[in-house]
Amino acid sequence: MIDSILLILLLLLLSFLMLKQYTDHQRLRDMILVLQSILDGQKKRQIFSQKDDELGRLAFEINRLAALYGTVQEQYEKERVTKKQLISNLSHDVRTPLVSVIGYLEAIVQNRISSNQKDDYINTAYQKAKQLKEQVNQLFEFVQSDANEMILSERKVDACEITRKTLIDFLPLIENEHIVLDTSIPDDEISILVDVNSFVRILQNLIKNTLTHGAKGKYLGVSITREAGNVCIDIADKGQGIAQEHLPFVFERLYKVDSARSRGGGIGLAVAKELSNKMNGSLEILRSIPGDTVFRITFPEAK
Repeated sequence: MIDSILLILLLLLLSFLMLKQYTDHQRLRDMILVLQSILDGQKKRQIFSQKDDELGRLAFEINRLAALYGTVQEQYEKERVTKKQLISNLSHDVRTPLVSVIGYLEAIVQNRISSNQKDDYINTAYQKAKQLKEQVNQLFEFVQSDANEMILSERKVDACEITRKTLIDFLPLIENEHIVLDTSIPDDEISILVDVNSFVRILQNLIKNTLTHGAKGKYLGVSITREAGNVCIDIADKGQGIAQEHLPFVFERLYKVDSARSRGGGIGLAVAKELSNKMNGSLEILRSIPGDTVFRITFPEAK
């Protein structure tokens, strides 16, 4: 009798193990099918498991990886499209002044203009060439940033002196556009540890952004202050401001608040942000409302 009971229990145990093995194999096959469909492009597929065993936990982790894979794929596709658009925009921006430069110079070389017009043509060609140089710099800057090939050589410098020198380069434009320049830069030395060329590039990008998008306000404010061991450089304008829905994305690479504006390609602020971060600094928007937009660059003060 006991032997019969033991035999029955043994048979039941074997049946249970065989059933469990079959069930586990089926669950594994289901997982493989779902994974194959995800790789084939069905990013929303998920593995469902009602059991909290090893296979159930495996299914949970696979779902997490699949969700991450889908996010990465979407981001890659988004960047691919925006990069293509950026290159197209920059190519157009480069081609336009280049064609103009060639046209003006051809007119001079072929003597198709009067002597009185010659100086005007030369000056116009020169201005177009400067615009072309800026567009090429933007393209080069984007390629460097995208490949993470920016090499920095940091040293202690006077933030006040470099800021003043950078502003001098913009004085002709500021005067021609009748922009009010309001500066508050201390006479004494305030040191920061930065790569000089990169720091100048940050300032240039922010000032250009202000003069372009805040142009209606006819105002450029630049101030430097010390706050809690940091050096703060504020660049302000009195233009139309940045809408609240755009503020979180202003420093994203390839993002443009106004899609109709192709000049700059949507990388100037992003590069300025990346350079600031790489040099242990930060770049933020303190506030932006109509008539009052302030960008702040912050670096630790170097003693």
